[in-house]
Amino acid sequence: MNEPISSAQARASLLVWMIALAVPWAGCGEPSEPAIVLATTTSVDDSGLLGHLLSAYSANRPSARIRPLAVGSGEALELGRRGDADLLIVHTPVAEEDFMANGHGEARVPIMYNEFVVVGPPDDPAGVADVGTPGRALRAIAEAGQPFLSRGDESGTHRREQQIWQDAGTRRAPSWYLEAGQGMGPLLQMASERRAYTLSDRATFYAMQPKLDLAVLYEGDPLLRNVYSVILVRGAGAKPAAGELFQWLTSDDGAEAISAYRDGSGRQLFNPVPPAPAAWEAPSLPPGTRAESAATTHTRSSAANDSERRHGLSNLRRRLLCRSAPPRLTEEACE
Repeated sequence: MNEPISSAQARASLLVWMIALAVPWAGCGEPSEPAIVLATTTSVDDSGLLGHLLSAYSANRPSARIRPLAVGSGEALELGRRGDADLLIVHTPVAEEDFMANGHGEARVPIMYNEFVVVGPPDDPAGVADVGTPGRALRAIAEAGQPFLSRGDESGTHRREQQIWQDAGTRRAPSWYLEAGQGMGPLLQMASERRAYTLSDRATFYAMQPKLDLAVLYEGDPLLRNVYSVILVRGAGAKPAAGELFQWLTSDDGAEAISAYRDGSGRQLFNPVPPAPAAWEAPSLPPGTRAESAATTHTRSSAANDSERRHGLSNLRRRLLCRSAPPRLTEEACE
């Protein structure tokens, strides 16, 4: 016959169950140092460079918490303007200069470059390989009525394409010109399937070339030079983790990591820009106040998060915080 359970035993048993239920959620509170958001172009991601850089950076920094977000340059700059990203890697020089002139960034440094190329069906039905300028290459496509796919997303690639079309002085007709609204990788796949021409950065094309029925048909013009810069967004310099990543990307170590990245055929996809001395320095703090500053930064971040919960979030920011592990927003906010 079972002996009755005493009140003390009942309390102990209840305590055990409470601890058991609490353990799985022990790591779900607010982190001591919020992850920094790195908004980068789809070409940096699709080429594989983004994963390579984050791996190299984190090798000696196991506690680094970085949330990458691959979007077009236009959307990355908008994230920076809204304060929804801490660092940007973009390739739209004119828009970047406007971003900085309007006070949205603390520092901007070119870190690497490659080249845009015109790609299309290997048999080149429009004959773009035999022309003399990028504008003439696109004009040849237009005159032949061959399909051309555009990013159509205000990315750096899209803006450069628009510039070349302007130089070409050719009207684009919907019968052969399509704005897909896709990132570089999906657009190349579409171009391959449709035997269409498009403008691509060389790195993404090389990374995806084994899966594509496309060839580089026009290259080498100075107008096709493609420079990427890293921007430290206004206010992000107060976050030690954001400042440290910015300094690494603009340092000799960052340049070596960029230079070391190769595709499956051993081709170098990006060329580093020599680091600029003293591109940005972390704000100086009085001796003994660094820990207090970090705590203050966290307190302000938590307050900002509370304000976001009360007043609503941008869709991009909500997706970012809801898909984190664990989610940093309530279930209601993530619905």
